[in-house]
Amino acid sequence: MVDPGAAARTGAPSSRSVRLEALALRYREPLVRYFLRKGVPMEQAEDCAQDVFVRLSRTDEQTVQNAEAYLFTIASSVVVTWARKGKSHRVAQHRPLEDFSLVSGEAAADRVLEGKQALQRLVSALSELPVDTREIFLLNREDGLTYTQIAARYAIGVKVVERHIVRALNHLRLRLPRHD
Repeated sequence: MVDPGAAARTGAPSSRSVRLEALALRYREPLVRYFLRKGVPMEQAEDCAQDVFVRLSRTDEQTVQNAEAYLFTIASSVVVTWARKGKSHRVAQHRPLEDFSLVSGEAAADRVLEGKQALQRLVSALSELPVDTREIFLLNREDGLTYTQIAARYAIGVKVVERHIVRALNHLRLRLPRHD
């Protein structure tokens, strides 16, 4: 009894893979030219040609009468798929990254100044709060402690911590202008 998968397991190429390789060697260039004539860019034309051979490898050999005609039938289908994908992904609206100018990673001087001024306003507004309220607010917002952890540290109830946080937020909302 002949095992059809024996050639693949022993490393010997099957007659099917040899035929596919021969077709790829003979028709890769004509397929790439076909895709280029259909308006597919060179980089994608190579990918489309590869896709034709992948699809061919998945077909049943007995159903293919004329391999060359079938290759170009598959190629026609690949072009349609490429065009649909391009339309659905709005490829025509894509711009290459080379067209964009890169912005410096450093902040502009006016933004640095605005940030320093905003920080000064925040420090000033926080200094106007009662010491306990300020400390509780900073423990929560700066150190990331939960209300429960703060309550345990100060030996107060969670509701009291909530009131301190609300008081601090209301004060900051009144003292700091909102920038959109």
